[in-house]
Amino acid sequence: MESIFDRASWEKYLKGFTIYDCAIVRQHGFCLVLVEQKENRDIAPRTRFLTVLYDKPIAVGSLPMVEAGSFSYTTIASGLNPPEYVAVDMGNLVYSANAKWKGVEKDIDKVTDMSAPRGGNIVILKVVRVAGQIYALGTYRKIYRRLGQDQWSEMKSEGHAVPLPDDIKTGEYTTSSFGFNDMCGFNEHDLYAVGGLGDVWRFDGKHWHHCPFPTNTILETVACGEDGKVYISDMKGCIWAGRENRWTQVAEADFAWGSQPRDSAWFKGRLYLGSQDGLYTLGDNKNVVALESVDSEAPGMGNCGRVDVSPDGQFLLTAGSFGATLYDGTTWTRLFSGYDFM
Repeated sequence: MESIFDRASWEKYLKGFTIYDCAIVRQHGFCLVLVEQKENRDIAPRTRFLTVLYDKPIAVGSLPMVEAGSFSYTTIASGLNPPEYVAVDMGNLVYSANAKWKGVEKDIDKVTDMSAPRGGNIVILKVVRVAGQIYALGTYRKIYRRLGQDQWSEMKSEGHAVPLPDDIKTGEYTTSSFGFNDMCGFNEHDLYAVGGLGDVWRFDGKHWHHCPFPTNTILETVACGEDGKVYISDMKGCIWAGRENRWTQVAEADFAWGSQPRDSAWFKGRLYLGSQDGLYTLGDNKNVVALESVDSEAPGMGNCGRVDVSPDGQFLLTAGSFGATLYDGTTWTRLFSGYDFM
């Protein structure tokens, strides 16, 4: 497949920017978070949100694009209820896009209480789609459910708060002690949230239950497998598998700081782990290995890393700094690569 961008459309939308995150809604539709490449670190880089529809050839000016200057460390997810893309940054700024609207919304802390137990505001670390619904995950084990434009509901207000230590205000805790970096679910009544120092919790539809975990390292990602197991990765890329109170380490890894896992997904019988350096998976020797070592057709660095699976479960989108690739379980299709235009 030829690139979905030609040189003119690439220069219009992507030149001078790197891809920070991605979300897919269907085979020919996805959204990218783009961050400006800047040598002067004293000036904040611009952020672009680019909605890509490529059922037809992409012409200059044909794609919806919104530019915002103040977003930072922004993640994005696609939801089904309602159908939309939603992006949130660490300052609680919100962007959304649907059939009728594309733009910046009210900050989350302007529409719901986001005060932290020890002062300041909760910081959103990631937005995810679980069972068709979008959630914003934050420090202090906070989870906010997306209801619609300018509408968020903290699970605490719904009677489903994740408990905090009784001495949270006086104890010796840091924001990295607990809090959620990722969440997945087999359904809306069987959710797993992970983060902090071995901080794992399961929601049964009514209550959150702490899951004793065999490590106190920082946990980064969680994915629900078609084999009925939950897969959790830590900051070094080590992987554990299990459910509730039973967990077994299934793979060793030693990712460098800055290359820690950002996303994970179970897709078509395989666990995919995405980092800044590319895609990884479980090897036969209980190690995490580069995907290219077990799949010769896998995309190379720069065209993979961030990972999202379409709501219907049929397509996996992965994006690196300069390109994106689509996978249907059989064929890897490079959608575009900035290397073609450099």
